[in-house]
Amino acid sequence: MHIHSGSERDIFTLEDREITLCYFHTKALIMKAFDFNGLFICDLANNHQGDVEHAENIIRGIGEVFQETGVRGALKFQFRQIDTFVHPDFKDRQDVKHIPRFVSTALSIDQYRQLAQAVKDAGMITMCTPFDEASVDVILDLGIEIIKIASCSASDWPLLERVAEVNRPVVVSTAGLSLQKIDRLVSFFEARGVHFALMHCVAIYPTPMDKLQLNQISALKERFPHLPIGFSTHEDPDSDVPVRIAYAKGAELFERHVGLVAEKYSLNKYSSTPEQVKKWIRAYQETVEACGGEHR
Repeated sequence: MHIHSGSERDIFTLEDREITLCYFHTKALIMKAFDFNGLFICDLANNHQGDVEHAENIIRGIGEVFQETGVRGALKFQFRQIDTFVHPDFKDRQDVKHIPRFVSTALSIDQYRQLAQAVKDAGMITMCTPFDEASVDVILDLGIEIIKIASCSASDWPLLERVAEVNRPVVVSTAGLSLQKIDRLVSFFEARGVHFALMHCVAIYPTPMDKLQLNQISALKERFPHLPIGFSTHEDPDSDVPVRIAYAKGAELFERHVGLVAEKYSLNKYSSTPEQVKKWIRAYQETVEACGGEHR
């Protein structure tokens, strides 16, 4: 039997189809469904600045906010294997801004192990975006619970195949993707029995209010009524209007970047401090209360 990736032409025989459908149906039954509703995801990204102590301060601060507000929270890392992710000919390039940032803030697996434990100790769910297949293996090694697929990886079929193999709930970003690409991703993960959610996202950092396109939440819910739909945001951290609208549009889970200002480190314009995260969550909770129930 040959199981082809979503990028290849469907050339199954009838026997192959029956075996494959049976295999993925069985896998879907085995995978425990994850409840995405009301999940708040805080993306650490590179805001740790390659400094474990600074990262732990951020983790503690966000953990305290989740405990105070009573919401379920996840702290998300980003894994990339620098030695293979960045081509050797480009590692010393300073004119491509992402390369020096990735290289200068790289942490070891043991350091991430320490941080993953700090997340668990703070009562949060561990989560990670892998940018290569080797990073999926690190996710398994560290016992990280949820995997995020970045929109830039939407056509990275070897990575997607590896993620689909590991029996973890998955959150998929749709920033910049056509409906055709989103449909393909949905079909890919559904066929493999993966429990997943879709996130509306705009990859502009920070995102102006007139670029948020929050009606896309409604569009995704209409197209995929059986899937959890969320909102991954990069707008001004002081604005609590988008999260209110997103919830009213039907978003079930929410994500934003987080960090801390310190003597040695500044914070970018789309990342939230713990205090701003608290304001963000309180705005959501007020909106949930204001919207009330659907039954009379």
